[in-house]
Amino acid sequence: MSHREARILVVGDNAVDGEQVCSMLRERYPHVEATTDPMKSDAVFDRVRPQVLVLAFKSVEACERFYLGLYRRSDVIQSLMHRTLLLCDKESVGRAFDLCLQDVFDDYVLFWPLVHDAKRLAMSVHLALEALHQELALAPLSELATLARRAEALEEQLAQQVKVGRIHAQHAQSTARQAQASVSRAMGGLSERILATGLDNALTVRDPSRFEQAFGVLQRESLIPTLEDVVQATEPLREWVDTITSELAEPLKATRDLVKHAKVSRPQLLVVDDDEYMRRLLKQLLSSAHYDVEAVGTAMDAQRYLLTNRPDLILMDFLLPDSNGILLMREIRSGQLNLDIPVIMLTGQTAKQVIVDSRKAGAVDFVAKPFNRDLLLKKVAQHLRTGP
Repeated sequence: MSHREARILVVGDNAVDGEQVCSMLRERYPHVEATTDPMKSDAVFDRVRPQVLVLAFKSVEACERFYLGLYRRSDVIQSLMHRTLLLCDKESVGRAFDLCLQDVFDDYVLFWPLVHDAKRLAMSVHLALEALHQELALAPLSELATLARRAEALEEQLAQQVKVGRIHAQHAQSTARQAQASVSRAMGGLSERILATGLDNALTVRDPSRFEQAFGVLQRESLIPTLEDVVQATEPLREWVDTITSELAEPLKATRDLVKHAKVSRPQLLVVDDDEYMRRLLKQLLSSAHYDVEAVGTAMDAQRYLLTNRPDLILMDFLLPDSNGILLMREIRSGQLNLDIPVIMLTGQTAKQVIVDSRKAGAVDFVAKPFNRDLLLKKVAQHLRTGP
């Protein structure tokens, strides 16, 4: 695959280096351009919307600062699928290697000096575009999995509402029946009191049998039928509640099959962390391990997401701007959500009491920051297999 239409942007702090990189790529990738103006780089990125971003700063630290800042300033980077390629010198190879292993960047090239392998840069861009192409090919499956999980959440909500509806229908019928019996008793008691006392001489009954007969006719022909109409009025509601589940049985079965397939294909993870850089790092790391990842920064956003989604596992920071991990876990496992989803706690606080409290609140595991990539992936895989 030639990728001749690919959009490539070179960002750096030296115009000569930027032009050199462009000249090395332009024959194979005509749509490449460079920017070295720090006041314009963000705007250029948003305009170009590059598929490959080449970072050609003189220091690795400058690359990190620019790219992290881009996530704060850019209007498009959060939703733009792209790959990052870091250029470095021989003194910075070790640091560049570590950052790529941590999924901060996707790849690196020893560019200063580039003496023995001038084609390496173009090959790295090619490999980045191939990886991006594969990711885009899997995107529909990822979206399908997300929709399936939302359907699963809607099924649970529907079942809950049907249950509530059945309770209300039963209560309405029971109340109407009780009202019918109470009115009947009250009317009978009233006629007896009138016959016995004449309501303290306010009413004189000269023919008790005819009075009692008229009272009975009123009760049978007017009051009881009216109350029966009230009882019957609740019957359609009861029938609707009883039949809706059977009528939706086939669609719900199809939904469950879809959910089952989605869970087999790509597990869904939710990351809750207020640090934007950490969210991005975790999303890249977990996505590269073939997980579908949603990342939010507050407890409120997490609860809002969980109303309509059912992730297979949650990675949660202990300290959040509007709550903390322990309180959020309690909210998830009780109240309106009432979900039994495994939670791995992520935090820089390694005090024994924090770990104990996290476990008590329901966390299945605990990973300290800064985390080890392999250890984190191992724990995620472990708890996806075992469940909550």
